[in-house]
Amino acid sequence: MLVLSQRRLHTAKHLTMLYEFEDAIRGFDDVTVLSPGGVPHEHLGSLSRRLVNGSLHRLGGPRRSPPWDHPSMRPTRVEGQHDLFFAIFSDSFELSYLRRLKGWRERCRRAVCFLTEVWSPGVQQNADYYDVLREFDAVYLFTPAAAPALAALGAPSPSVLQVGVDAELFAPLPVPPERVLDVYAFGRTSPVIHQQLLDLVSTKGLTYVYDTTFQAKVPLHGEHRALLANMLQRSRFSLAHRINDSSQRLLRTGGEESLSSRYFEGSAAGAVLLGSRPRTPEFDVCFDWPDAVIDLPYDSLEVAEVLADLAGQPERLAQARAHGVRAALTRHDWVHRWEQVLTDGGLEVSQGVHRRKAHLEELAAQVTVEGVPTGA
Repeated sequence: MLVLSQRRLHTAKHLTMLYEFEDAIRGFDDVTVLSPGGVPHEHLGSLSRRLVNGSLHRLGGPRRSPPWDHPSMRPTRVEGQHDLFFAIFSDSFELSYLRRLKGWRERCRRAVCFLTEVWSPGVQQNADYYDVLREFDAVYLFTPAAAPALAALGAPSPSVLQVGVDAELFAPLPVPPERVLDVYAFGRTSPVIHQQLLDLVSTKGLTYVYDTTFQAKVPLHGEHRALLANMLQRSRFSLAHRINDSSQRLLRTGGEESLSSRYFEGSAAGAVLLGSRPRTPEFDVCFDWPDAVIDLPYDSLEVAEVLADLAGQPERLAQARAHGVRAALTRHDWVHRWEQVLTDGGLEVSQGVHRRKAHLEELAAQVTVEGVPTGA
């Protein structure tokens, strides 16, 4: 089986989760990860790409390469024969890389892709990029809302595949670390909640860790994921809000919801999630235990009161931690997502997949309410 990776092309922080998925597959199944490098462009080359792509798009023709400010992929030929081709794309333009991957369709019996950032409002304007989806046998989305729009373009009827997590890496096992951080926030954060937490740092000595830079480049994705796991394992609480709680996202999403990876990452590490629950069937299936997310509205002015109230409920917090860690180990590891891809395609599930699942079940059996620090 062949997995196409963009790790040598794009190193944005939010993509490290996807490279973790690719690494996980390689760890428990017989796959080859193909990661072509980029083609350096001088300013003139970037300008020519912009002009050609823009002209093609205006004339109704398909754009043949990424936007001018994104790297091109080095032309690469697929060698050998493969039962499965699997690729993850987070932006529509990345599908144009397939034009430079010679033989990807001819040399792979089955082709599957996972699109992680597709919203209905943007499908039609990027229809030229999405046209190549006709070549795939199966297309997965992390939210079902855009499926009809893609199917109308000729893509195979898309199915839903949730994101996951390296549950073994994130689980606070075998010896749970002390939870010395009160609140950890990474990525998008409510400015209203953020300011209240900063005030609590000054007035109450709260330990609050948060991002100060965004759109960061992370060339060592494995180290970043390990750092994230370590921070969450040592955090009492982590923030997780619906994507559309931020009005700035509505223009892109059109109000469509998906499950942010931070729900999976925080709960896998035993951090109690404070925030909002997406009102979707997918969330209710994935996070079906009490206190999977403890309500803290995006514009709440009662952060101090919520934290003080929870501090007096250590048993409740311990139960929430244990449920989250167990669910990650038994349902939300990358091996469970990969098994879905194989099973849907009628492909044999390898012994490596079975061994990984059995190992995670053994870890889950170690999780008790007493074994997961309450942090209270």
